[in-house]
Amino acid sequence: MTEQRVAVVGAGIAGLHCASILIENGIEVLIFDKETEVGGRMRTTNVDGFLLDQGFHVLQTAYPTASRVIDYKALRCKAFQPGALVIDSRKGKPKIRKMADPWRQPIRGIISAFNGFAGMADLLRIARLRRDILKGSIDSQFDGEDSTTMEWLHSRGFSESMIQRFFLPLFSGIFLESDLRTNERMFRFVFRMMSKGKMVLPTDGIGSVTAKMAEQIGEDKFRLGVRIGGIDEGAIRFRGEAHRFDAVVKAFSESDDDGPKRSVWTMYLDAAEAPFRSKHILLNGNLGEPSALIAHVAVPSNVQSSYAPKGRNLVAVTIVGDRAVSAGIENPSGIEAAAREELGQWFGDGTVSTWRTLDVNCVEHALPEIGEGIRLTNQPRQGESGATECGDYLLHGSVEGALLTAEKAAQEIIDKLKTPASGNQQPMRRF
Repeated sequence: MTEQRVAVVGAGIAGLHCASILIENGIEVLIFDKETEVGGRMRTTNVDGFLLDQGFHVLQTAYPTASRVIDYKALRCKAFQPGALVIDSRKGKPKIRKMADPWRQPIRGIISAFNGFAGMADLLRIARLRRDILKGSIDSQFDGEDSTTMEWLHSRGFSESMIQRFFLPLFSGIFLESDLRTNERMFRFVFRMMSKGKMVLPTDGIGSVTAKMAEQIGEDKFRLGVRIGGIDEGAIRFRGEAHRFDAVVKAFSESDDDGPKRSVWTMYLDAAEAPFRSKHILLNGNLGEPSALIAHVAVPSNVQSSYAPKGRNLVAVTIVGDRAVSAGIENPSGIEAAAREELGQWFGDGTVSTWRTLDVNCVEHALPEIGEGIRLTNQPRQGESGATECGDYLLHGSVEGALLTAEKAAQEIIDKLKTPASGNQQPMRRF
């Protein structure tokens, strides 16, 4: 019998997972990507001994599909501490307060009620929110209305201080938009995952996730640095020729220059001393002000010492793209100058001036747009091209969304190509 061949175009986590399933089911696969390395948006670069992820990344251990696919133990993942630090510089001298998780750290959580911005009433509202969101199945979080996250938080009675100084900077960095216009269904899903799991970093950077997947597939299956000129259901075109396959998987989204963009800037800095020693993310409690730029700051080397050479610290600064646009900043040098000015207000100009800039990068299409009115579900939608498609743009912007779409795409290909089991043939494995 002639071997069935499938082309997977896109070597991000969705394309890699889809390819792995097809290979396990006895289908010959070739994976194409225009880049010279695998990983898509999940890549890590080593710069002078610092591990720089392409944009600040964490893995969420509560994602059910991701927990089945990703071996956190083998990647030697370590966790951030629950809760967050919040910096407030509105009254002149910056003050950092800790917002502890009252369920995982009860005593510290109670103390958080008296820290100046999260009162006991807000903690009780979070308790009710957590209780409600943990009920039922994951899919049940995608039921209900389709208002914005901001509108939904107001409907739950949270104080303006709690929304502006905790929810806004935290979820601005997650959703990559600074208005909390993201569909409330996505907020409920993410909040449930955060309530059940941990945010972790692999010891070798976020790129080790996709690198491990590629290693298991085998380097002979990859054709990297190849720009595809056209895709349809049974062929791809590159280097001026059409190459036929039994099926084609399109595992990337085509950028829409006219559509909304959820972009993100990340600035990485080398510091002799970390600006804070805890394993928390530092949120900008002033993000609601028009002049604020930075959403949050993290020190990955506090969590994983492998992220920085011995005696040094890696500082990761996240700036949501729409804030840069509103400030009229469009280039790395402008981002660096503005971010350094804001960091100087927090930690002192003398301190920040000693930090060496390692990289300033922008991911222009970091997440799909999921606003109000979109009937968001936990089931991948169909793509619009002739090829079978996968990627988080078909569901929701998360590793979980990418993996779920990959499994759906693989099953579609399997159903299309399979033949009735007879003789020594085995039924194809289903996911």
